[in-house]
Amino acid sequence: MKRITILLSAFFVLMLGLQTDDSVAAGGETAVYLPLILDSTNPPDPEPMTEFRGVWVTRFDWTSFTQPANPAKIDEIVQNVADAGFNAIFFQVRGIADAYYQSSLEPWADRVSGVYGQAPAPLWDPLADMIEKGHAAGLQVHAYMNVYPVWNGGSFCDNPPDAGVTPTPLYHLLLNEHGSSDGKPNGLQWTTSDEVYCGSYLRGTPASVFLDNHLISVGQDLVTRYDIDGLHLDHIRYGGVNTSCDPVSEGRYGTDCFAEPGYIDWQRAQVSGTVRRFYEEVVPLKEGLWLSAAVWPIHQLDSAWGFPGSPQQGNIHYYQDSKAWLASGTIDSISPMIYPGSVYSGCDEDGNYEEDPSPSSSDYWIRSRWQTLVEDFQTAGSGRYVIPGIGAGYCSFAEIEARIEIARTAGTAGHALFAYSGLLANGSFDDLANGPYAQTAVVPNISWHP
Repeated sequence: MKRITILLSAFFVLMLGLQTDDSVAAGGETAVYLPLILDSTNPPDPEPMTEFRGVWVTRFDWTSFTQPANPAKIDEIVQNVADAGFNAIFFQVRGIADAYYQSSLEPWADRVSGVYGQAPAPLWDPLADMIEKGHAAGLQVHAYMNVYPVWNGGSFCDNPPDAGVTPTPLYHLLLNEHGSSDGKPNGLQWTTSDEVYCGSYLRGTPASVFLDNHLISVGQDLVTRYDIDGLHLDHIRYGGVNTSCDPVSEGRYGTDCFAEPGYIDWQRAQVSGTVRRFYEEVVPLKEGLWLSAAVWPIHQLDSAWGFPGSPQQGNIHYYQDSKAWLASGTIDSISPMIYPGSVYSGCDEDGNYEEDPSPSSSDYWIRSRWQTLVEDFQTAGSGRYVIPGIGAGYCSFAEIEARIEIARTAGTAGHALFAYSGLLANGSFDDLANGPYAQTAVVPNISWHP
């Protein structure tokens, strides 16, 4: 059919030339009308949307404790993500002050090679691999790093990393810098009971200038050695409402922790100061670089919302004033983590979604609450971007699609899904490609950068 179309076009162009020559020779004017030929077999592609479509690829999505990481997993991730219609990946490169790339500042993660501090054999660089293949597929790659965690929590709290590993683990760098009291490292976050805080992680104290300098060095190293499109900060908060009473914090503030109301504001300023340093000392090193952060789903509760229970609040319980980062222009986007922390349980016995399940931790974020929080953050955007998080573990894809539409209606710059392995397990990539991502999309510009 295409061959016939081309031949017909050539014929009419030839006839136009002959008729024009005859007209000129006769000294007359001839109007030539050619038929409009349309190639219906190749309609023009629609204009792409402008929408950030991100997916978190955590270290747990592509590595394990049982065997070294497989480079083929990077190929699989890129293929699935690109085919689904995403345009950006938050690719985790730092979990517990370790590296999922070649670093001279922090040790290789054990989940890459199988041995903490040991390079994979044969040598390969997961981040470089992801960037090369992601860019070839038209995807942005944002290096995603946990900020304050310095070691695993739980059963690892009393089993610190090996001090003999090269580079020296951050846990021991902080110990060397700040010392210890009664066997407790001063550079870690302490509770009001004067115990080292140990939840899911051991965390460094945000009051440590040494820690801040180290974090900025890690960011600068990533930005200057890798062609990343963004730097994405996670766990950029205190461990809990009763932290941090470490000697470093009390020494810098000048009095006992929480002895006066100003201490809480001072803690918020420590976290916000780290964000500001990333924005001022790392972002300018690469043109067009995004600085983004995953933030607590509720900034501060409004009683008018009628949320049940006593949900944790970022600004109150974790001293993470993410709205202030937007207002001060020290971040490009935030992604409120409004998704279940585990597989969604709000399903009936037939596997269908229940709109009003019991408010347990895994099914708290029903659509109405999700919408309330998105609109709350969007209102506080101050011209920067809000890219809300959507869980991948719902029992119905309709729940993902509904939240994408809510985000679009609210006017957000896009959204991000958490996380890759959940989408893979539920077969959601085809659903995205054939549904809300049927029209292609480009990442919004960050026009405020100089």
